[in-house]
Amino acid sequence: MFGASRYGANGYQRRDEGREVTGLAGPLSRLMAAGLIGVSLAGMSLAAFMPSSAFAEQPDPPAAAPVTVNAGMGTGDAPLTTPLPPVSAPAPRAAATVPQPLSPASPAPVRGGVDSAGDTPQTHPAPSHPSAYPAPAQPVQAQQAPTPAQSAPAQPAPTVATPAPAAQPATPPVTVAVEDPLAPVAEAIAALLATPESVTASKKDQEGLVAFYGARQNMPVFVGLKGLDARGKAVIARLEAAGEDGLDPTDYAVPLPRPGAAAADLARTELKVAIAASTYARHAQAGRFDPGRISALVTPVREIPDPAAVLAKVAYAPDANAALAGFNPPHAGYRALKAQLARVTGQTPGIVAVPAGPQIRPGASDPRIPTLRTRLGTTGRAGDDTAYDPALVDAVKAFQEASNIKPTGIVGPSTITALNAGATPGGGSLKSDVIANMERWRWLPRDLGEAYVMVNIPEFLVRIYQSGHEIHETRVVVGKPQTPTPLLTREMQYIVVNPAWNIPPSIARNEMMPLLRSDPSALSRRGIEVVRNGSGGYSFRQVPSERNALGRIKFMFPNDHSVYLHDTPSKALFQNDRRAYSHGCVRVYEPLKFGEVIFNLGLPNDNWTQARIGKMFGSSERYVNLKQRFPVHIVYFNLVVDDAGRLAVREDLYGINAETKTLLGLTSKQRIADGASARGTAPKTR
Repeated sequence: MFGASRYGANGYQRRDEGREVTGLAGPLSRLMAAGLIGVSLAGMSLAAFMPSSAFAEQPDPPAAAPVTVNAGMGTGDAPLTTPLPPVSAPAPRAAATVPQPLSPASPAPVRGGVDSAGDTPQTHPAPSHPSAYPAPAQPVQAQQAPTPAQSAPAQPAPTVATPAPAAQPATPPVTVAVEDPLAPVAEAIAALLATPESVTASKKDQEGLVAFYGARQNMPVFVGLKGLDARGKAVIARLEAAGEDGLDPTDYAVPLPRPGAAAADLARTELKVAIAASTYARHAQAGRFDPGRISALVTPVREIPDPAAVLAKVAYAPDANAALAGFNPPHAGYRALKAQLARVTGQTPGIVAVPAGPQIRPGASDPRIPTLRTRLGTTGRAGDDTAYDPALVDAVKAFQEASNIKPTGIVGPSTITALNAGATPGGGSLKSDVIANMERWRWLPRDLGEAYVMVNIPEFLVRIYQSGHEIHETRVVVGKPQTPTPLLTREMQYIVVNPAWNIPPSIARNEMMPLLRSDPSALSRRGIEVVRNGSGGYSFRQVPSERNALGRIKFMFPNDHSVYLHDTPSKALFQNDRRAYSHGCVRVYEPLKFGEVIFNLGLPNDNWTQARIGKMFGSSERYVNLKQRFPVHIVYFNLVVDDAGRLAVREDLYGINAETKTLLGLTSKQRIADGASARGTAPKTR
């Protein structure tokens, strides 16, 4: 074999067993090995290209063996006589392989030879004789092999004219792109997105469209040459079914392209479907308006999806319909309301208000009984529909129990208030109330937490959950309508035992100062200190004690509203059905039981008990930092579904449900998509 090999300026040079041989034998051998030989030498022998000393080292080929050589070696090449195979037509959306001429200055590497730089050793042994190279599929018959006398001419071989371009050989295939049939649609999309403000007024949607389609070279996702493709049809199906989740399908309507639509029309449809899908995802996950429009105290943490991420998820999901539907809340409370929505859709009576009046006791007669029957869905005795009979008493007791009212069967103010929650003059729509409550579920984080605390203001209840299961529930007192409890999500971080109460300026101004003027000793009897500050004003502080307004313990989740969960000395208030008495904080019934659960969640493996917490009570504040933090969600659902699937309606204490319906256009022609501002009776900031 060759000791070393390289291409030189005058052809091929090799060093063989100490003798240097220069000529074209090396390149010929390599090109024949590559199967690129398709012509005979037409009367010329290999001796014309090689010195006798080199050719003598190789045995002559058999007389009958055809000898072929490839054209394209230079001016001494023979003309190409075997035609090249035709190039097959490419299929759509594919690449085609076509031959590319080989430049004489840059010979292509061949199997078993050296690379184009000439410095890579052979990986396969070269054949020892030209006849050992394979012939082409349709070889041209070679002339008789030359005799030894003819193989060593005294004069150099004559110069052969440069072959025509058609004589260039086929070389390894080169991949070239074939235009996609949807390329005109992509060009139209690019033209539209050159001015994205003409496509949508939303800055976020503009950025999302440009980012998403730019990453795809503007190729469409939802349309094909004949209109909507399968993915586009799946998206449209979800948009048309938006009513199942309390959304309005008209907000996502997309006009479909006509048969045979031009590329520009298909491009416009593509972008309209994309915008509709992005809008649906935003509405489904984060709601249809900013909750702060209701009140500055409505401050939930919403997770608004990125438009480009929405389109990417829908574009590459196995099921585009399911992917889009997945932006709706995953919470069990939302799913229960969705089931109720399917039940009440199409119902017309709505919620009929029961007029106020004196208590209705079992066995009595009252003109409000027919309305009460309608509200609870019962029938009365023939000819005596005003009698409060046992069947209606049982229905009232069931309603009271579901509404956390003592089930006495007596229809008093608390029961009437609960019965009339959500009712409007002339009868309201239960469907709109369900939709409004479903909307507020969208204001919560997708992940509520492995462990979390949830306070529902209209229920006057707090619940603690772990691993998806409720582990504690107790009553709470919430803010008065004049000083409402805010809606928020924050993280429980620490607990204060024996807290002092630094009285907020608004309470000091409105309550403490008048009390101090009327009775100078009233504050000291309550353990309230008056502290003169550096600016010449006064502040009020209540020292730790049993009389302290915060009780013996408070649970801290720092927030902008300075509210928290805490104990209270006013224990009797927990016996009332309607428990809205505070200045905004949430007072907890049986705080030691509640605290035991909180301590063990936040300080696992420490074996906290009520007795252990009680031993910390004293006259000085003690802070306990939690190792495991978890969220506190203060929410507002005046429609809830119990474990038995029964829908219970609560009082719209702060008017937030009514304001939600107004902003959603459920009580008027106003549409939230128009961006109109509307504020009703919901509480404003304190």
